[in-house]
Amino acid sequence: MKIAAVLPHVEIYGGIRRYLEIGNEFASRGYYFVLFHPDGSKPEWLEFKGITKPFSSLGEEAFDIGLCSEYSVLPYFEKLNAREKIFYFLLQGHKQEKEAIKKNYIFFGNSEGLCRHLEKKYNISCFRIPGGVNPQFFFPAKERERERNEFIVLCYGRIYKKRKGIQHVIRAVEGLYKEYPRLKLVFFDSLVGEDRRDPRLMIKSPVPHEFHLNLPQSKMAWLYSQADIFVSAERRAGWSNTTAEAMACQIPVVCSRSGTRDFAFHNKTALVVPFPHPLLLRHQIKKLLKDEELRLRIARAGYEKIQKYSWSALADRLEKIFKELVKLN
Repeated sequence: MKIAAVLPHVEIYGGIRRYLEIGNEFASRGYYFVLFHPDGSKPEWLEFKGITKPFSSLGEEAFDIGLCSEYSVLPYFEKLNAREKIFYFLLQGHKQEKEAIKKNYIFFGNSEGLCRHLEKKYNISCFRIPGGVNPQFFFPAKERERERNEFIVLCYGRIYKKRKGIQHVIRAVEGLYKEYPRLKLVFFDSLVGEDRRDPRLMIKSPVPHEFHLNLPQSKMAWLYSQADIFVSAERRAGWSNTTAEAMACQIPVVCSRSGTRDFAFHNKTALVVPFPHPLLLRHQIKKLLKDEELRLRIARAGYEKIQKYSWSALADRLEKIFKELVKLN
């Protein structure tokens, strides 16, 4: 079986990670897997076992399965010669959502919440193909390198993306800082995209904070292990990679429902707020601040739940679907 995906680039984004991890799984199983993107270079931040080719090579060979998730490259996806074409939705409520819906594609969604949204709004059928976590990079690390009197709240740091909700997390922690002066905010991100804005310059808060930029994948388990709590306040997410990664590192999580419906269940595997707002987040963060037993229970349950979402398990499901699609046609 020959599989191809059309991407806008291979930089460090959650949506790109998905294709690299899926491609690695299929390549390891002996399948021919190609990533097409503008210049065809190999990704530098994560090993890729498949093949990368430039857009100029589109149309030169035929594939059984074609995949795409990015609206900006739909014209290139149209050029791909594939028996079955799949648009894999990764974000909810994108302004160009209808552009993909109009096409004669098969539809995937990377979370239960996203699939429900698409089916209800557009009356389409959508395969549930959630995300995954790579245990090679995300696991409970034993060593913590921090002051014992600090209580660290870890948060993804791409503050210029409003839907990530970083400001909500900052405001929530600021509301607790006077009562809990041991609090410290830690952020992480990578310089990505055409503008490559530096998010460190946008973090303004009286709460002590630090920012880790461009950490290699091999350091991510170490980073998560420094935290007492991980907080996510996303909107319109499909699959919240960072929340899943925190759980895989056995860190207790406070999160919104966006991108986490598959694995974050309130007061079981995480503390979940109905929508991202500083007051709601603050209330749940305070619960974990005050109760070490609750932190340990949530962390253990979250870790056990997220183990079901490996990239290998995701590839098993995709392999089965791909074979059925090829057999039917």
